[in-house]
Order: sequence, then structure tokens, then C-alpha cells
Amino acid sequence: PKDDQYYVQNEDVTTLETFPIDLKKSEFRVTNLVFPVHLEIGPSRRWEKSDRVRFNTDDKFTLGIGGYGGFRLGTQQKLKFEDNGDRVKQKTKRNFNTSNLVYGLSGYVGVGDVALYVKYDLNPLFKDQENDQNNISLGLRFNID
Repeated sequence: PKDDQYYVQNEDVTTLETFPIDLKKSEFRVTNLVFPVHLEIGPSRRWEKSDRVRFNTDDKFTLGIGGYGGFRLGTQQKLKFEDNGDRVKQKTKRNFNTSNLVYGLSGYVGVGDVALYVKYDLNPLFKDQENDQNNISLGLRFNID
């Protein structure tokens, strides 16, 4: 949230409201455990050892497309502000009517051990809202051998 806004849960509806004091920081975090499944396309070398087979993509182009599914582990809102000269840091842990299950589409493109990924949640962030809000994520992915 920005412009001194924060999330307020009133029964089954979560809304953005303006905080009565200027906020230094307003952060809303949803922690999920997800399980991705991707089809990866790209050249690779096959390495065979007596007990296993591996595919090496060192310095090679890769493209992955797929999806993911998982569930919510927790939700937290953090607010920082000054009240009568005192610095206040307020953390609130509750579900804020967020969806318990998360699922969506994802993909990545990369070279070697580094890739750029994108994820889009097909489920809305909050349950039972007038306007659905879906998360989109963009970031770097590092492969560890």
C-alpha cells in the first residue's frame, strides 16, 4: 500500500483505508509454500554415471513454462509511524481474508544457471471481494547444482 493506506479486515471484507497518522512504511506480506511444475526446453548434454543420469545446461539457453500450486503459510502487515514523537512499529498477523490456496501460471527464460522468471496467480489475493486482485511476480532464478 502507498499514500498512508493500510489493510483493514471487517468480517469477510478486506479494504484499503487511510491511516490517521503519516506512515513511514506500510508493508503487506503473504507467505506461500508452492510446488512448481515446468516443461523445460533447451539444449543440454547428457552425463551418465554408473548410478545416475544428469543433464547439463551450463552456458545454454533454457525456456520453461508451466504452473504451480500451494497454500498460504501466513499473512502479516507491518506499519511504521511516529506518534507524539515516539517511533512505533506495529506488526499484525492474521489472515486478512486472504485465499488459503494459491495456484497460477509461471515461466522463465535464462542462460546457464541464471533465469528471469514471471509468475501470475490465477486465484484472487482476497476472498469474497468486489474487485479481484491477482498477484504477479517478476524476479531472478538461480539454479544450484
